[in-house]
Amino acid sequence: MHLTTFSIRAVLASLMLAAATFALPAHAQPDSSASVAAVERDGEGRTLQDLYQAALKEGGTLTVYAGGDEVTQGFGIKAGFERQFPGMKVEIVVDLSKYHDGRIEEELLRKTLKVDVAHLQTLHDFDHWASAGVLLPYKPIGWDQVPDGYKDPQGRFTALFMLTFANSYNKNMVTAENAPRDYTDFLKPEFKNRIVIAYPHDDDAVLYVFDKIIQKYGIGFVEKLQANGVQWVRGTQTPRDAVEAGKYAVATGTSGSFAPAESANTRFVLPKSDPFLTWAQTGAIFKDAKHPAAARLYMSWQLSLPVQSSPRQFPLRKDVALPAGLKPLDQYNTSPADFLAFMRDRARVERLKTLFERLIGPVQGISPLKD
Repeated sequence: MHLTTFSIRAVLASLMLAAATFALPAHAQPDSSASVAAVERDGEGRTLQDLYQAALKEGGTLTVYAGGDEVTQGFGIKAGFERQFPGMKVEIVVDLSKYHDGRIEEELLRKTLKVDVAHLQTLHDFDHWASAGVLLPYKPIGWDQVPDGYKDPQGRFTALFMLTFANSYNKNMVTAENAPRDYTDFLKPEFKNRIVIAYPHDDDAVLYVFDKIIQKYGIGFVEKLQANGVQWVRGTQTPRDAVEAGKYAVATGTSGSFAPAESANTRFVLPKSDPFLTWAQTGAIFKDAKHPAAARLYMSWQLSLPVQSSPRQFPLRKDVALPAGLKPLDQYNTSPADFLAFMRDRARVERLKTLFERLIGPVQGISPLKD
């Protein structure tokens, strides 16, 4: 899921890929990025300009399946890409990653592949598709700056940006001193009936968070949380939007910007000691993609230094500085490698889904993309 809400660095501010809860950041203008992009080359020695010309000759179109849970989460990516590459047209299809899974499987089986590039939260899918031989090996611009744990050595898939899920509060309803940091803070009486959270059994990222919660505090914590009045919703951007609008005071298991606009009502905070979720949203090109040149351009653009240089959360590229006030990722109680292992253990994930459906009840509501 969840494409898992900014410009890809923001899929955070509207998924970061809003999505999953972030609005993508504004991407660099062509003129401002040309001097930097010209010195960056992909694994085949091509610059962004080389890739751009090849994509135009191919027809100038591209289809991307992006994990996310609000249709607006693709707007920033589309605008940034088409602005930098006039004549290119990209269709960004945003949906929960688990639904893109089924969509892609059907297309592969029917041999009617529509998708060129997919970037999703369902990290285990890339292992499956790589072993099935349906991915196109490609090392985009910036690939050498991606840590080894976030990419396939053969270039069949690679991370495109980092995402973090933690806690949010409305600054007009909660003081910074009283903001929920560790998960037990959500049990405070002043937050009764003012909490909104996505169903854990509807989104693997939120499920991971709640798995960590019950590992530390026991299964009884869920009963205590429910007794304090939680509104369960679908979609990880839904809680953030509800807190921003003042409908609820606090939320967890959602994304946010580490440096929000002053005008925003929502503030995003990391736990003091409790574990939280960070992962690398991963992308790949399909071997039978109808637009392989445009797909290469898109992957290289996403990983290029101008696009990656102003992250709203933890940076992906090793040569990009941390946002002000942020410590290196390994100094926090979070582990992208642990989330990857979690996602690969599908039997355990399914057991946890069944457990949380029993504890909370069945997921209610239509898709957040239609709500």
